[in-house]
Amino acid sequence: MNDHGETPQRSVSRRGLLTASGAAIVGVAGGVVLGRTTATGADSASVAPTARPRISEENPAGWSSHQTIDFHGVHQAGVDTPEQTYATFLGLNLLSASAQDADSVLRIVSDDAARLMAGRPALGDTEPEIAEVPARLSITLGLGRSLFEKTGRADQVPEYFAEIPTFSTDQLENKWSDTDFLIQIGSDDPLTLAHAQRMLVKDLSTLTTVAWVQAGFRSPTPANEGGRASRNMMGQVDGTVNPMPGTPQFDAVVWTEGDPAWAAGGTVVVIRRIRMLLDEWDRMDAGAKEIVIGRTLDTGAPLGGTSETDEVRFDVLDENGLPVIPSNAHMRVAHAESEEEMILRRPYTYDGGFVNGVQDAGLIFAAYTADPRKSFIPMQERIAALDAFNRWNTTIGSSSYFIPPGCVDGDYLASDLFT
Repeated sequence: MNDHGETPQRSVSRRGLLTASGAAIVGVAGGVVLGRTTATGADSASVAPTARPRISEENPAGWSSHQTIDFHGVHQAGVDTPEQTYATFLGLNLLSASAQDADSVLRIVSDDAARLMAGRPALGDTEPEIAEVPARLSITLGLGRSLFEKTGRADQVPEYFAEIPTFSTDQLENKWSDTDFLIQIGSDDPLTLAHAQRMLVKDLSTLTTVAWVQAGFRSPTPANEGGRASRNMMGQVDGTVNPMPGTPQFDAVVWTEGDPAWAAGGTVVVIRRIRMLLDEWDRMDAGAKEIVIGRTLDTGAPLGGTSETDEVRFDVLDENGLPVIPSNAHMRVAHAESEEEMILRRPYTYDGGFVNGVQDAGLIFAAYTADPRKSFIPMQERIAALDAFNRWNTTIGSSSYFIPPGCVDGDYLASDLFT
């Protein structure tokens, strides 16, 4: 038995992982963005989260089925909103390449979202009783690059909304690729979420078709008391270091500025569908898994530390003179050296059941950034080239969207884009 009370199935030495050739490690499976970005200086991990005024205070001490999130605001909800237990991502395409139809989608989603998030039924809602339980429902709209091109608005694509390349370790399936629209729905009640999804799809049925649906979940309680991070299917504490909403760091990392004017205050989201090779991972003992990730499994502490939020020290050596956190450990490769390189991570677990006797499960990894050219893309290039963790996962889906800024009551999302 090891220190974690597990029976080792396959032992991998620290020196063996450190000295394995890059080609042998990287070439087995696809890229991943599971790690936590660690920023320098006064990290968000040490900054207390601020109150979230857009969330109703009906029951501030705990979860309430009637707790609401305001649809209207400077930014769209669902980005700086504390993660809900359930999330669904919908990829939709226009039925016709019409700017008028695209504008109609924006109007319909804005109206439905404002009503449903407030705990009120959408117009023509056939099950209004379900809508009365919002359970922190949030609905977020994203625009794909293809939408701008189809509707003659290519000149309105923000420069920072860059195309995400296919990385060397990706094994992408077309069915999870870019679409014209993204609708992201989150709630603490799966019935509420399903109802919102149904109403939106139904109301948009004459304008769009659904290309894919990705549904995910996370634990309703954090991995560690007082923390925010959850665990993924591999047992890792996932999401330890993130910029905190309401802080200057969060604003700099997430929200966009500058041209075009209509897009200021939005963000870019990259959605990666990452299949975990769980059977392969299960053959590793706990110590080997921790070396691959660079964090302990029980507390999520960086190797050499004792708690999840301990400062990460990459310069510490073990008794053999080797780095305590190996140079190819996932958290080290994904490390951000500056605020500009950081991203906001909102991962959700998916479980697609068994295909040919093998479990299809992993992460729907949503990464939000003001400029993926300076943050997500270089991070993912390092991961694809160096990360030891590539052997135990593969990225099968990738898409990206621009999330417009929020709107005031009486207006609708991105109202200046097609009018």
